[in-house]
Amino acid sequence: MSRIDNPTRKGRILSVKVERRTDPDPDTSYLGKYSNTPGPDDRTVDRKALGHMGRGEFRYFIAANSGKDTGNPDSVRQDYDRMEALNRGEWQHVGIMAAANIVLPGSDVVQRIASGGLWGIESDSGEDYFAEVEAEELADLRGELETIGFGKRQIDLAFRTAERVNR
Repeated sequence: MSRIDNPTRKGRILSVKVERRTDPDPDTSYLGKYSNTPGPDDRTVDRKALGHMGRGEFRYFIAANSGKDTGNPDSVRQDYDRMEALNRGEWQHVGIMAAANIVLPGSDVVQRIASGGLWGIESDSGEDYFAEVEAEELADLRGELETIGFGKRQIDLAFRTAERVNR
């Protein structure tokens, strides 16, 4: 009986990683947008009037929500300041996912199985929040590995040595 035909051979989990990566295409619409046309008065910041407009830049920032919408009269300016800080590179959006390299029974091909991941997380979020998201992504990965047929003990052992990367 060849190794490939042996139904008792178990699959292997070679490694588990929890990855934090830069989000290459974040959605910033929750803050607002830049425009050369002003929006509603209660949501528009005139960058030229503030002395913040550079050559070739949009004149206006239009917040996604007004102060009335948020219940915070300063929210429009806070969203503008937050977007400007993003543009200066003071923070970024990241994603977190968990992945395992596995070999299925009867195969020598290494395959990568991953959780869906959560993207659009602000990089200056607290470490408690990052830990919560990492735990959720590991739980999702556990479910995927169980569906494939890996046992609880094998998964637990692999998760004990999970590597955290790109932190």
